[in-house]
Amino acid sequence: MPLADQITVFAWTLAIGMLAGLCYEIYRAVSDTLRLRRVGTFTADLIFWLFLTALAFFLLVKANYGQLRLYVFIGLLLGAFLFVRFLGDIAYTVVRWFFRLAGRMLRLVTLLLYYLWKAVSFPFRIIIITVVFPVRVAGVGLGRAGRSAGRLAGRPVGSLKGRIRLAAEKILKKITPPG
Repeated sequence: MPLADQITVFAWTLAIGMLAGLCYEIYRAVSDTLRLRRVGTFTADLIFWLFLTALAFFLLVKANYGQLRLYVFIGLLLGAFLFVRFLGDIAYTVVRWFFRLAGRMLRLVTLLLYYLWKAVSFPFRIIIITVVFPVRVAGVGLGRAGRSAGRLAGRPVGSLKGRIRLAAEKILKKITPPG
């Protein structure tokens, strides 16, 4: 491979390494924002490294047809190191700022939806208060009145029902032939 092509590929590997450094800073900001515990950190690390490996492989195939040479590894490591060393803090700060902004926007949208729901449901709440509540109070009152009337009358309905059943059984015994 000519030297000019090798320099081009080395530049590409530096860029891929810098992209890997950016991905690392984004992942670090996400991890710090979510405050992952042990299992979450392990799972997130696994997903991050699988994603980064696939991304680097895809970009290396595009850059130099997937040929692995020593300068490819040097370019990847040097690019990641340079990005993390000189631009890492800035990228981390920007990503954390973006997450804070997104959180605030989400809270604002949630608050707006809450007040919109209150405005839309207000007429229905008025209907419930003016119509349903009095009907329910009347139903509760009638139920109590019915229970009180049942206690005052005793159990004549229950004993009448039992007498009718006994009479029906006697009649059925007389009508049905034995055996």
